[in-house]
Amino acid sequence: MCRRILPFLIIFTITITFADSAVQTDWSGGDGIPGPVLNWGNVFFQSLYIDWSTYPGTLLIVQIIIKHTIDENFFGAYSVYSVDIDSDGKMDVLGTARSTDDITWWKNIDGSGTSWIRHTINGDFDGANSVYSEDIDCDGDMDILGAAQYADDITWWENIDGSGTSWDEHMVDGDFDGARSVYSEDIDGDGDMDVLGAALFADDITWWENIDGSGTSWIRHTINGDFDEAGSVYSEDIDGDGDFDVLGAAQNADDITWWENIDGSGTTWDEHTVDGDFDGARSVYSEDIDGDGDMDVLGAAVFDDDITWWENIDGSGTSWNEHTVDEDFDGATSVYSEDIDGDGDFDILGVAQNADDITWWENIDGSGTSWDEHMVDGDFDGARSVYSEDINGDGDMDILSAAPANDEIAWWNLSTYSSAGFLDSSILDIQADAVWNYLDWNSQTPSGTSVSVQVRASDDYTVMGNWSAILTSPCSLEGILNDGDRYVQYRTIFETSNPDTTPALHDITITWNPLGIQGEPGPGSFELLPFHPNPATASPVIRFTLPELSSVELFVFDITGRLIETTPPQEYSSGYHSIFLDELSPGIYFCRMVSGEFTATQRLVVID
Repeated sequence: MCRRILPFLIIFTITITFADSAVQTDWSGGDGIPGPVLNWGNVFFQSLYIDWSTYPGTLLIVQIIIKHTIDENFFGAYSVYSVDIDSDGKMDVLGTARSTDDITWWKNIDGSGTSWIRHTINGDFDGANSVYSEDIDCDGDMDILGAAQYADDITWWENIDGSGTSWDEHMVDGDFDGARSVYSEDIDGDGDMDVLGAALFADDITWWENIDGSGTSWIRHTINGDFDEAGSVYSEDIDGDGDFDVLGAAQNADDITWWENIDGSGTTWDEHTVDGDFDGARSVYSEDIDGDGDMDVLGAAVFDDDITWWENIDGSGTSWNEHTVDEDFDGATSVYSEDIDGDGDFDILGVAQNADDITWWENIDGSGTSWDEHMVDGDFDGARSVYSEDINGDGDMDILSAAPANDEIAWWNLSTYSSAGFLDSSILDIQADAVWNYLDWNSQTPSGTSVSVQVRASDDYTVMGNWSAILTSPCSLEGILNDGDRYVQYRTIFETSNPDTTPALHDITITWNPLGIQGEPGPGSFELLPFHPNPATASPVIRFTLPELSSVELFVFDITGRLIETTPPQEYSSGYHSIFLDELSPGIYFCRMVSGEFTATQRLVVID
């Protein structure tokens, strides 16, 4: 391959002769290490409102989970859902209360989710257990469906004028013994919405055909009348044939099952067991968890304490691979899936009635094989139902739940960042008296955010003294730290004026000369340091250290592996060196450093 000499490399280097350096690029080992340490490694001393573990190699301001109670006097709150009931563009909330037999919706007054008006739809729906919303009569507004366990009722309420203030009740089925769960989908493919239900005492999974699309006349179709303690029903196209199939969870049968809609009319079904040993199967849902384009299945098992998903191996729904997300989620009752962190893949949410827990699990790489657990609330008494929606209209997904023991309907805002935070490094013992050279760091600071640094040094690690003034950009340490000190420590300070945004720190470097040592090598090893800044919007800097006089050659590749430019071999003295680049086109690049047998690569992102 033809090599071109880098025309954009400015032949201007900062050379710190006989210099040594310390770099920290990872803090995931955690806090509690005051030092002295000989290497920062991946540990630090202490922090406040800093997230150091979610993305190893990056520091962020921690997200604060803020709970908003919608109603704390909703006796026996059992089920929750969210939709825009009054068509005002804001997400409202629906709930059921088993103790007071209530089907209710709360109007989100200004769209912020902090002020609500309660509207009772039916206060005599005996054993109100499940609520859902869909446009049943095809008039363009959202109606409400409910399942009443003790009344044996599946019912829908017509939103008369679309404002949610006037309702007309329509019974779908008044003899559905132990009606536990309700859902809606176009099962027969005729363009209107049908209704599905699960009956705990009748052991039934059933759908009702919306005859003329008005929701006033129904035909009952039993899918399975022997599904022992059917408690949850859902619909999705599991086999990818274009029509809607049906899923169910049976608590006493320990079953997660789906029924194939053979010809799309909903009159003939083929049963497929996903898992017949899921102890206390309470809840079922479906989503493409591994991002392969077909629909997988999720479940919550109240006796197994399990949140699990099953991979649809070939997209036909005939072969499944089980993946346990959490096997110690005490009394797992409800499961749901949504892209909670906004990274483009689907995460999983669950509630545990015995643990009083609301939790979401982050789908780390989008494959569903690695999960990071995030507790939302560990004291939501008897948590029974979970759902996700953007309640406050900020573009991020929030979490809703109902707690019968608390008589509470509430939602949690996950995307609010603390206004400020800090992290103190461990005290570093450089094992020499220093002449301090340079402080550098690599950060991302979206509008309204900042990362700044303070430093301090001492000859006695038990008395480190005062922090320096706040340093807002990389700089020389001359006049900031006293020469001759052996111990050094830094503090990073993070600030944001936008609760939806956080700055990020990727690495920090301190360099020094060992005091009074001439002709001795400074850095103890060859090292290609991280780019600064990264992502770069101006000229980035290639930085490296050498323990001795060495020849160095640099190569720049684009993301396809194509060699963009190279430098000729050049001799550099022992020390810390910086080479400034002219502008690169936006994209992802890799810089490789070669010095004798030493080779290292760093990644660089260039943006507009």
